[in-house]
Amino acid sequence: MKTTATITLILSLLVSVTFAQNDSVTTQGSDTGDVEVVISPKKGQDSTIVNVAGMKIIVLSNNDKGSDRIIVDGEEVDTEDWEDEDEDKKDDPVSHWAGIRVGVNGFLHNDGLWIPSADQNMELDYGRSVSWDLNLIEKDFKLYKQYIELVTGLGLHFANYTFNSQYTTLRPTVPFSYNTDSTRLFDKNKLKATYLTAPLMIGFSTHKKEEKAFRFAAGGQVSWRMGSRLKQRYSENGDNNTLKYKSDFDLNPFLFHATASIGYGPVNVYANYGLNSLFQNGRTSGELRPFDMGVQLMF
Repeated sequence: MKTTATITLILSLLVSVTFAQNDSVTTQGSDTGDVEVVISPKKGQDSTIVNVAGMKIIVLSNNDKGSDRIIVDGEEVDTEDWEDEDEDKKDDPVSHWAGIRVGVNGFLHNDGLWIPSADQNMELDYGRSVSWDLNLIEKDFKLYKQYIELVTGLGLHFANYTFNSQYTTLRPTVPFSYNTDSTRLFDKNKLKATYLTAPLMIGFSTHKKEEKAFRFAAGGQVSWRMGSRLKQRYSENGDNNTLKYKSDFDLNPFLFHATASIGYGPVNVYANYGLNSLFQNGRTSGELRPFDMGVQLMF
């Protein structure tokens, strides 16, 4: 395949040169206008001889090493730049962002991991607080070949905050409030929010080809809340009842995250940590900063 591509490139160049010269030089009736291609297969190496316009070109293809040598009128031509250019076209770009993510999400109090007693009703069931992302668009800007890139794009983040307490309920009031409702035992009690996300990261990779590359990316991410709702389900007198409230619940319209990802081949692991509170200031006793982490299947 390499030999065919090399010969095609040579002939294309020669044809363009020949047409350019035909404006001032007439070759009609001359033997130099003939084109002859001779392929001589040998064990371990194929030789292709091209005679065109009085020029003799020999292409030696080493089947073991997969590299070509080109000799024009007795002088060898350096084809390293040609091969690099051809390989660049074949290499798929290494992805850092585009793909599908599945993970766990939650929030941390600004004073540490544990939620203060004043906000105990907001503790989460992390076994059911599952998030997922659909990162649809990625745009990379090369900083150093394909090894260091500036990465941006667009995606969707679907957050599910499932409360640990079966009595916690959020009130879609202004301002937002939450309390416990002991008259109902919720078997499903979650706050769902959808965000449009965009990253700005520096991406590093060890190889030009996706399937052979170790990669790492780190930077920031901004998220705009598109919608949110509370979904609750409980049983009463043998009947299953579902409640749905659409409200902003005083969630911050914009979230800012520090983000990082690392992976090999088609798989990444990632983590995002919020730099501002999930809820607007003053709605909880302290800042509840969102986070999410999980696994990504790359596009």
